[in-house]
Amino acid sequence: MNRFFTLLFFLLGLCSCTKQTNHCPDVILNVPTSSFPMDLFGVNEVELVGDELRVSVNYGGGCEQHEFQAYGSTSINEEGAEVSVFFLSHDANNDVCEALILEHQLCFDLSPSTDSHLLYFSHLDSLYHLN
Repeated sequence: MNRFFTLLFFLLGLCSCTKQTNHCPDVILNVPTSSFPMDLFGVNEVELVGDELRVSVNYGGGCEQHEFQAYGSTSINEEGAEVSVFFLSHDANNDVCEALILEHQLCFDLSPSTDSHLLYFSHLDSLYHLN
């Protein structure tokens, strides 16, 4: 029995040392905003880490799976610089529960569009400059 616990702790130690990476879904580019559900949510924090857009959001619910997607478009501004603006869609799946989810971490792969000179994230009346 003692050998079993020793082996168990050894295996747990091995598993805890392995590096785990998150797979971030790709951002969807150049589609109309009307193509996505826009249920309410708040933004706690936005950051660009390498090619990953990381967004911490909050929302009401708690009974259904909430789905977020990032989408964006690229254009040229008046100065001739390439500008990419990203948004989040939120599908609450008709969640009528009233729990407040205060922090939900999301990430999205922006690698197809990080060649742009200017990167922004937009939400309601806020515009976040990413680079």
